[in-house]
Amino acid sequence: DLVVGGWELEYGAEYVPAAEDSYTLCVERTRKVPAAADEPVHNAFTAREAGKMVLSIDNSGSRKRKVAAYRYFVRKPSA
Repeated sequence: DLVVGGWELEYGAEYVPAAEDSYTLCVERTRKVPAAADEPVHNAFTAREAGKMVLSIDNSGSRKRKVAAYRYFVRKPSA
């Protein structure tokens, strides 16, 4: 979940597998989140191999540095 507090920003997410011969997967394309967004940005992704999730948050349109809040959950695979 990603919550924006009164300013526009660009948000994107990708999954980078640990294996060198694997491809990076675009989980969510970079998109603008408007300043008036009432709902948090929510997405779910299930990885099939080890790797890392990369969240890209860009608020370079703002003159002041601002803070974005996010949270995540890691679920263990069921047997």
